[in-house]
Amino acid sequence: MEKNTSAIYDKNTVEFVTVAAEFCGFLERTDEIKRRPFIDKALKLLPLLYLKASLLPEHVVRMDESDPEVFVTEGDYERVRGGVAALMGRYDDYLDVFLDDMAYSDTPIGQTVSESLADIYQPLKDFVCVYQLGLDRTMNDALAICREQFGEFWGQRVLNVMRALHDVKYNAGTDEEEEDEVSSPVFDADAGYTEDDLYEGLDVGDEDEEQDDYITK
Repeated sequence: MEKNTSAIYDKNTVEFVTVAAEFCGFLERTDEIKRRPFIDKALKLLPLLYLKASLLPEHVVRMDESDPEVFVTEGDYERVRGGVAALMGRYDDYLDVFLDDMAYSDTPIGQTVSESLADIYQPLKDFVCVYQLGLDRTMNDALAICREQFGEFWGQRVLNVMRALHDVKYNAGTDEEEEDEVSSPVFDADAGYTEDDLYEGLDVGDEDEEQDDYITK
């Protein structure tokens, strides 16, 4: 029990929770940002998210047979996907080869930035919401599941969508009439963190919910 408990408050875990909460909150606020700054910040958060996930403690063993509670509904997923799709417009589509379906195809498969980001959002939001409960056993199991899903699914999604966003930023460009905006600072990886910082980080994803329940927009 002590070994598992130490993993959920490990420095790398705290940093990952903070980045995950910031990423989820970022996708929940697509109506407040234009395409160019959205792409710029996404290309900063996504590699940071991948890095922090890769540094999570290894060998975290699940403690309960049943899975932790799931918080993201189909409607929540669709609102995030739809918000990103509306923001990306004609730049939403891209071709991908790193998919399970490629085993049955010899040509790239059409994907969308919006669906890829929503696929990353769903497991991360569930993970963050479980951590908000503050129960060690469920936090431990959520950490174990999130780490497994990173290796099996959403980690590859991060890499795939980064390639697509990179292409839009540096090759396809964006609409010239869009004004440049300064993106807000992303997570400071060099700062020191304590157990209390974990819960402060979780609040990042909740600030906008208190203002105007993002999911009902």
